[in-house]
Amino acid sequence: MPKYMIHATVVASKYIGEYEAETEERAIEMAWKDAHVSICHQCSGEVDEPQIDELHAEKVDQ
Repeated sequence: MPKYMIHATVVASKYIGEYEAETEERAIEMAWKDAHVSICHQCSGEVDEPQIDELHAEKVDQ
């Protein structure tokens, strides 16, 4: 009988910060320079190549 190796895609969210910008798109562009993922030692044994795939903006009430 054949064996199969199964991989999962793990989805999570991460707060990047607040940015003042003319548009939502510009705020996202600015945030990319701060967008990185770090994981603890234990999780690093369970997760391969963590990365941020996309950013979403939400207007902040002042």
